[in-house]
Amino acid sequence: MASKEAGPKKPSTKPDIATLGGMVLALAGILGGLLIEGGKLTDIAQVTALMIVLGGTIGAVMVTTPLKTLLRAGKALGNVFMEHAQSPQQIIEEIISYATKARKNSIISLESDLPNISDPFLRKAISLSVDGTDLQELRKMMELDISLEHRGGEAIAKVYEAAGGYAPTIGIIGAVLGL
Repeated sequence: MASKEAGPKKPSTKPDIATLGGMVLALAGILGGLLIEGGKLTDIAQVTALMIVLGGTIGAVMVTTPLKTLLRAGKALGNVFMEHAQSPQQIIEEIISYATKARKNSIISLESDLPNISDPFLRKAISLSVDGTDLQELRKMMELDISLEHRGGEAIAKVYEAAGGYAPTIGIIGAVLGL
């Protein structure tokens, strides 16, 4: 197997068709049902109701969530609509190429490749290896990174879970106020 010295490929970013398709289907179902029942599109286009539900939901989430987590959740919202994927085969080939280079030229030779490594986890692991970190310490550090990333992802998911819990309640308040 020949090693590629051109550098790793960046993960591809493409729209998540399932999410976009689900949103189109949900919107078509709601609007279709409304029109079949004789309703008008203007019946659901009420800015005041939107303000009450969105403002109330976002406000309630802000009260129950630390600012740092809120900001991270806002940044992560794009991940719902975009799929960031790198094939496992690509990742395996990249790791094998670094292992081969380290075996042939020493682990220190990987230092020049660090700026070209797109995955921050792999970049940190190789950087620590180049610095001569003990294998057991390296493993502990990388497992800690995985754990922290997992906790961060859970915190972001809880922001949207909370919003999903508050929105119906605030929607009912908006409906009562609209009557």
